[in-house]
Amino acid sequence: MIELSKRILLGMHRSVAKNDATDAMYAIRYADKLHDVAYLTACSLWSGNRFSTELSSLTGCRTIYYYFCIICFLFIGLESMGQQTKAQQNKAIRDAKNTASSASGAFKAYQKFVDNDSVHWHWGGDATLSFNATSLINWVAGGEDQIGVRPAINLFANYKKGKHTFENYATFAYGVLKTGERKAVKNDDRLHYISKLGYQISSKWAYSAAFLARTQFSPGYKYSGENITAKLSDFLAPVNMYLSVGLDYIPNKNISCMLSPVMGRATFVRSDSTTVIIGAGMMTAEIDENGETVQVPHKSRYEFGGGALIKFNGNLYKNKITYSSQVELFSNYMKAPQNMEVFWVSNAKIQVYKNISANMQIELKYDDNQKIKDETTGDLRGAKMQIRSFTGLGLFCQF
Repeated sequence: MIELSKRILLGMHRSVAKNDATDAMYAIRYADKLHDVAYLTACSLWSGNRFSTELSSLTGCRTIYYYFCIICFLFIGLESMGQQTKAQQNKAIRDAKNTASSASGAFKAYQKFVDNDSVHWHWGGDATLSFNATSLINWVAGGEDQIGVRPAINLFANYKKGKHTFENYATFAYGVLKTGERKAVKNDDRLHYISKLGYQISSKWAYSAAFLARTQFSPGYKYSGENITAKLSDFLAPVNMYLSVGLDYIPNKNISCMLSPVMGRATFVRSDSTTVIIGAGMMTAEIDENGETVQVPHKSRYEFGGGALIKFNGNLYKNKITYSSQVELFSNYMKAPQNMEVFWVSNAKIQVYKNISANMQIELKYDDNQKIKDETTGDLRGAKMQIRSFTGLGLFCQF
């Protein structure tokens, strides 16, 4: 279109009288202000040709020529401006594509950074609400109605960066049982926490340091029928804490065995009740002023020894059956090291349907400091194995 306009303009200006050249040039320079390209084109067309005098008297033709020059120069200027705008748009598109490519590359690099486990937090847990019940109506053989409920929550938050690991586990459980017309009593009460730092030295071994704590939420009592005969425990009464260092053997993701030749144990009782102190195993035999052996209560005790922390977990049938087991061992180097403290808890969960599961737990405990009281004489006897088990059906969820 630009080329056609130039040809028409060339034919028309040759027909303008020479004495009108000044007016034509004025019009051209006026149009030049609209765009530099139009001005240069007009100058080239005017100076390169001789004007004819044959149509010098045709003033109408001259007027048409002026207006046509202006229109052509406007068209040329607008076309040139459009080309510049299009070039700018293309450049903007290229810049946007480059920016998007850079952002995509950065995102891929971040994804690779996370996938490589260079920095990784992993947390979650599960919650269960278990029930058990017995109902008797006109049952000649006798018995009592019974109903129990037990909520439990297990949480974990694990961190890994290179060869460094930081593992945290917490367990909260509280069970209530009501039998017949008697008041409801607790049959489970646990508040456990484990934290372990590790530094990997090979594919299966790591230096480790661990902290463990065990206590309960609420008071525990001994009953005789419906009557409370003694208070045996309370919140932080007792609380057992362990701090250990050693080597951790990790053959696979389901097994961990930490061997600790250096371990400290601290026991505290946040209660002035003698029965609570006795239940916590904080009575020690001492010689009084008369040379007789007496049992003296203490609210704190510190021990030094060694031990182990063993953890095992797994699943069957695509997580339909999950199980876990944890063993904590401690031997006091300073007093009767052969009488090792044992705490062993095992759990199993069978998924019945979607969020319904059957839950089982067994807990074994042996502590040489916790003596069994003779019911007849009231004297403290030797320590015995303590066993607690639970079976129930209920709801569960994982997060």
